Amino acid sequence: MQELITPQAFAERAVGVPWAKWRSDWQAMDCYGLVILWFREVLGIDMGEVPHTDIATGLANSPHWVECNEIDGPVMWMAWVGGRPAHCGVFVDARRAIHSEGSEEEPGSVRVTRIPALKRAYGQIKFYRYTPC
Repeated sequence: MQELITPQAFAERAVGVPWAKWRSDWQAMDCYGLVILWFREVLGIDMGEVPHTDIATGLANSPHWVECNEIDGPVMWMAWVGGRPAHCGVFVDARRAIHSEGSEEEPGSVRVTRIPALKRAYGQIKFYRYTPC
């Protein structure tokens, strides 16, 4: 059985890891890859590999994410831009979120952001609970 790490330990290890499309490991990760790695390392929930699709299609095709109104339990946040999911991450605690921000055109990395700043940067934020079958 895998030994789990705390949210704080995950954040300390992940901050600064480079953004890379469709990656979910300690060498590189995209935003959804970070969610997958978080659930595996912090919660012990194996969600498989990062789907090789854009985040909007991936969310639409996943029966496991259910929109919710609270930041308690296995929850991720999703930024919606123009009526479509555009970016995601998870909560380190009630005040801060961790996410991997970047693109193929503009390299980025994993960072921790205060939730009010995240809402200012992305506008509409929704919460999703993972409910495995």
